Amino acid sequence: MVKNQIKRTANKYFQQLNKSFKKLEKHFDADTIHGFRVAYKKLRAFLRMLAKQQGKSGELKISKELKKVYQLSGAIRDLQLQQQRIIAATKYRIKKPDQYLVLLDRQIDNLKPVLKKMLVKNFVLSCKRKAMIALPDEFPLNRFREFINQKWEAINTIFVTGLFSDDNIHSVRKALKDFFYNLQIYEGPVHEVLAISVWKGMDAKYIDELLNELGDFQDKCTAIALLKTDWLVQLKTDNRTLLKQVKKRWIQDKRVVKHSLVSKLTIDFKAAAGIATKIK
Repeated sequence: MVKNQIKRTANKYFQQLNKSFKKLEKHFDADTIHGFRVAYKKLRAFLRMLAKQQGKSGELKISKELKKVYQLSGAIRDLQLQQQRIIAATKYRIKKPDQYLVLLDRQIDNLKPVLKKMLVKNFVLSCKRKAMIALPDEFPLNRFREFINQKWEAINTIFVTGLFSDDNIHSVRKALKDFFYNLQIYEGPVHEVLAISVWKGMDAKYIDELLNELGDFQDKCTAIALLKTDWLVQLKTDNRTLLKQVKKRWIQDKRVVKHSLVSKLTIDFKAAAGIATKIK
């Protein structure tokens, strides 16, 4: 990519983020928050790629304020989705964990004013001004391949050590998301060639399904984490007993999903990781 292409791509991502930021000013529902966070991740992946290869990590960075909005909105969305999960998990129970649902509501209500206060100033525009100045003059394909190689080396380290902790699985997902988002920058034959190099025999459908599975696993981890002990001890016995049962079932489900996911990654993905670290 030459300077004009880089500027057009950065401008497109900032426009998407700005549009979703403005929507977030009006609505804090889960879908609006999700839209903002996806736009944020696309921009972050692009700037991260440019910065890593150009030595401008300090300049090509999303601002702390925008990062805080991203984190706060994510925390609210996690709580909103937890409400939906709990309602679904206890659908056929006569007694509902109403106290826990109220607790989640209270947590959301505590976070919303903080987020609303941060949204008064549009941090997207200030972040854009700084980033656009720091954009490199070019980003050749060999730089993209170097970026991909570095990510694959990190993934391959996990496979070699066999340390499939929840955090490491999440790291694999984040790396694949960076691949996925940054590949979208390229079009036509260049995209096709790069996609073959990056995914090493794994087609788009496979990667899409894998990313969904990794996302579902992360959701399960979050759901279990939000049934935290210091919250449960505040509840009445019937609420606490029911939620402990739900948590136990979710932990069992998570183990099954993790075992399946690790097997899939090890069998289908390990060879690709080993090959992909040698992209030329």
